[in-house]
Amino acid sequence: MKEWIKITLILCAFGTLREIRPSEPFVTEFLLGEWRNITENQLNQEVYPVGTYSYLAQLVVIFLITDFLRFKPVIIISGLSGISVYAVLLWTESLQWLQVSQFLYGMYMATEVAYLTYIYAKVDSAKYAAVSSYTRVAALTGRFLSGLSSQLLVHYELMDYRDLNYITFTAQILASFWALWLPSVPYGIYFQLNAVTDVVHKNTPDDINIDKRSLSANMREASSLIARHARAAYSRRSVLAWSALYAAALALFVQAQTYVQLLWKHIQEESHTPVSHTKYYILLIVVGALLASYFARAALPAPALALQGAAVFVATHVPNVFVSYAGYIVMGMLYHFTITMASAKIASQLSNESCFGLIFGINTLLGTGLQSLLTAVLIQSLRLPITSQYYAISALYILAASTWLFGWLLTNVKQKKTININNQY
Repeated sequence: MKEWIKITLILCAFGTLREIRPSEPFVTEFLLGEWRNITENQLNQEVYPVGTYSYLAQLVVIFLITDFLRFKPVIIISGLSGISVYAVLLWTESLQWLQVSQFLYGMYMATEVAYLTYIYAKVDSAKYAAVSSYTRVAALTGRFLSGLSSQLLVHYELMDYRDLNYITFTAQILASFWALWLPSVPYGIYFQLNAVTDVVHKNTPDDINIDKRSLSANMREASSLIARHARAAYSRRSVLAWSALYAAALALFVQAQTYVQLLWKHIQEESHTPVSHTKYYILLIVVGALLASYFARAALPAPALALQGAAVFVATHVPNVFVSYAGYIVMGMLYHFTITMASAKIASQLSNESCFGLIFGINTLLGTGLQSLLTAVLIQSLRLPITSQYYAISALYILAASTWLFGWLLTNVKQKKTININNQY
């Protein structure tokens, strides 16, 4: 078997198992249920924001050390943090432990960057597109299995919301096991530690000093190379524009996704919709996401963002939970269109192969920072009601669409002027 195929299979197995989390579609119901004594306001104000802020803070650290540790250890940490999250959810009850679980969840999500960038260090550049597609499909397959199992188990009353966490807990253990079989990366993209490691095995004080100097020099060289590659990439206006789109789309989608179950709970209470029949959306959103990964090139950024804004508005304004699900499905499908297209456009503009993982990581970091800012303003500063939060997200989608459209028109006008001037000569 070819090495890249072996790596891809192990990576896909890890990604699939990691995404089998049938407890997630019902996490709000579980946390507000009989197993814990917290209010909806505490969940909105004191619990979920901890996950958002810890995700941002830890992503900064994880992003910096992933290449230094050569990817595999961070992927293993991802699995172990997933085990810790669901262990805390299953065997603790207090609000403080719930906040601890959100901190661990922030680590769990931050370490995903190692899984997504491992291919850039281990797989030949000619296979980037193929392996990226396979790992995306593997993750979506995990989500599909997760959604299907959770719906069936709850619908037929085979498990309650708490019991679903046992399946998630087991899947994280299996994912961690598969991570152990990933081939090690002999050296990082930026931190060439294989050269330094050879010196460690020597025993003299002089050799130890050489090692220290080598490590210090390696750190300086890596920092300089990272800065140079980032500067070269973002100096291209097209990379900058598509990166801004990537970050904005990520921030708005994650913000909408994080609190959407609270919105649905509010709509269910207002419209008296039975909770036991309102979770089929998860199957549709995953099917939509799978289709989106194949047809991403057909989407245009401004219309896609505008439609996402309209979908969020309708999902919030119409007092029917099934309409809200439909709006969320549309938003999710268009998000996958937009994010896949932005990634492809950015990759096509990068000449240096080692830039791919770096720019992806920076853009993810920027998107997470924007999402944390939204949480700080909408939830903890303005303390908006849940429906007002989603009206604000809808307006931000329209603003992003308008900004992109204005930039596109401005670029076209400048290009036409340049062509006319050249034709005159």
